[in-house]
Amino acid sequence: MKSVQENHYSGEYDYRAGSPHLKFRHLYESLMGRVADEISGMDGVPEVLEIGAGDGSVAERLLALGCEVTGTEMSGDQVDEMSGRFETNDRFRAVHDPDGDLKVLGDSRFDLILYSSVLHHIPDYLGHIRDASAEHLKQDGSLVSIQDPLWYPRVPKKSRNLTEAFYLAWRIGQGDLVRGVKTRSRRLFSGLSEEEPGDAVEYHVVRDGVDEEAIVEALDPTFESVELRKYWSSQGTAQQKLGEKLGYTNTFAIFASGFEGPRE
Repeated sequence: MKSVQENHYSGEYDYRAGSPHLKFRHLYESLMGRVADEISGMDGVPEVLEIGAGDGSVAERLLALGCEVTGTEMSGDQVDEMSGRFETNDRFRAVHDPDGDLKVLGDSRFDLILYSSVLHHIPDYLGHIRDASAEHLKQDGSLVSIQDPLWYPRVPKKSRNLTEAFYLAWRIGQGDLVRGVKTRSRRLFSGLSEEEPGDAVEYHVVRDGVDEEAIVEALDPTFESVELRKYWSSQGTAQQKLGEKLGYTNTFAIFASGFEGPRE
């Protein structure tokens, strides 16, 4: 898994191309506006931990909001990219976390923990959220996760079919159709492989998305409030507009506020 992450998310990886929450300004502003709401009520300079910070697109807004930001990444190349991008900003720190278990942070605690399009990459995302909160979140802090696919069995059939069709259309436009067909054929006849980036990195494709209700249930006992927001996202511009017009949803965000600490 380490080598797959390192190779897949190299310094040349374009996060924005396949990330609707970064590509479409209105979606980015809507999500980051809600993150700003979480930060606005905090005393002093908010200390934020962004897990899987990628190319720093979200960290950039957090810094603009006046936060001190620690961004972790399993990819050493991305750590170097972020360090270079924010080299003149002393409120940003990039941390290489090759195992993705946050042990490199020691006993550091933060006012807000943010996952941006990350949970669907983590096999045990429920355990990761619980551990991150218990070990690295301050009392009364917030945990936010944005841009993860809804649990497929709960997505209405029309929305699910449209998501698949739009994704295929986008892939064709990216010139990845042949690779996509080969990948699906391999999964059908040979099963999954942890050595293949498409299987080892994009877990949601092979395990039916992310269980948003299970996350709410896991967070509810230790936070004063937990908000689940469902919305539509698609890689193509026309596809994004149509899905929103139809009122479909296929993606979710979680906003948990008022961390009370782990209960016995």
